[in-house]
Amino acid sequence: MEGHQLQIGRIYALREKRSTSSPLLKVKLLDKTGRKGKVKVRFEDGPHPGLEEYVGARQIVCAWGNRKTVLRDEEREARLAEYEKERGGDKALRDAVEAVLDATGEPGCGHDGDELQRILDRAGIETAPADLHPLGFIDRHGRAHMPLDALASVAKAFAAAEPQAVVGYLDDEEEENRLRGNQPGDRWYHQYQRGLSPGFALARHWAGVQQEADMLREEIARLRMLLSKAAYDLKEAGKEHKSRWLLRALEGR
Repeated sequence: MEGHQLQIGRIYALREKRSTSSPLLKVKLLDKTGRKGKVKVRFEDGPHPGLEEYVGARQIVCAWGNRKTVLRDEEREARLAEYEKERGGDKALRDAVEAVLDATGEPGCGHDGDELQRILDRAGIETAPADLHPLGFIDRHGRAHMPLDALASVAKAFAAAEPQAVVGYLDDEEEENRLRGNQPGDRWYHQYQRGLSPGFALARHWAGVQQEADMLREEIARLRMLLSKAAYDLKEAGKEHKSRWLLRALEGR
């Protein structure tokens, strides 16, 4: 915890080591006047109860009453990390998901629970953020933790719902990297963009599904209008039988 958030006399949970496998120890804050971010505490339990010493303020994890919430978040993060490790990495998929989430315009790209909810709303997904995946969760700080496959489903739905936003973002990113790569000493941007190409192509595919469907609907509507006009012209030309046949065919009869 930050030193300015600590209050003298309160009971806190402290970790002697940074690893989450290190147990939380109960300490009482005695003073905040130590050097180099040190604070003075007294151990209330553990292997050395009653011991007073200076420790780093960052070693204090949370108020003692909040320790169960912290441990629960750490346990869920560990399960999620293990799940992702077992599935292996897919750079193209991850790049595609990150590009689509960047295209949403949300400052945190959906890593905040409220932001993720807004993205879901825009994508037409009625599932709550915490219910997107059995291992997904919103932590005590309001941050969203989701496996890649859950975020990929969100990204696909968003790209289909707002294809122009996604394609526009991809176009801008590619153009910016191209222009940067043309500057002396910055040609590595071309290689960087080539590395992003598989992911960007996947994101374009997600956006194109809805675009193609919209174009198809527009084309069908245009053809129906032309056939209806042709049927009217046939009737006006005295070819009422052909006009009726065309109208019945148009209606699928």
